[in-house]
Amino acid sequence: MREMSFTLQAETRIYLLSVLLGAAIGVLWEAFRALRVLFAHKKAVVFVEDFIFAAVACFSAFVFATALTGKLRVYTVIGMLAGAVLENFFVGRPVIFALRKLTALFKRRLVKPLSEFIHKIGQKIKVRFVKNHLKLAKKKKNPQKPLKVDF
Repeated sequence: MREMSFTLQAETRIYLLSVLLGAAIGVLWEAFRALRVLFAHKKAVVFVEDFIFAAVACFSAFVFATALTGKLRVYTVIGMLAGAVLENFFVGRPVIFALRKLTALFKRRLVKPLSEFIHKIGQKIKVRFVKNHLKLAKKKKNPQKPLKVDF
């Protein structure tokens, strides 16, 4: 089988495309991180998410490397890693930081007051229920005279 050779221009283009693919894989990872920030996850769900991410990332990297160049070349792997690292520092970290701050603000400004309001309503219902229960308990302790039945 004949080895494919590329010009410097073609290899540069392939490298830049691999950086772009690495950034896209990084965005996918940030999407999973954002889901974890927004919603609590159990370990099994985290495992499934990680498995899906790994499968998609590996498959896309393999298809990119082999379809474009016919072989897995070191510079495509380095390009994908560079793209993922650049995405993490310039997009991922600031977005996740902002998302965590917004989530905390949302919880502090909306969820906490709403939860306190619902708790107060529950306390009022509980007090009324206890009062009614105590009244019923007193009636059981002091029942009225039983009816006499003559045969």
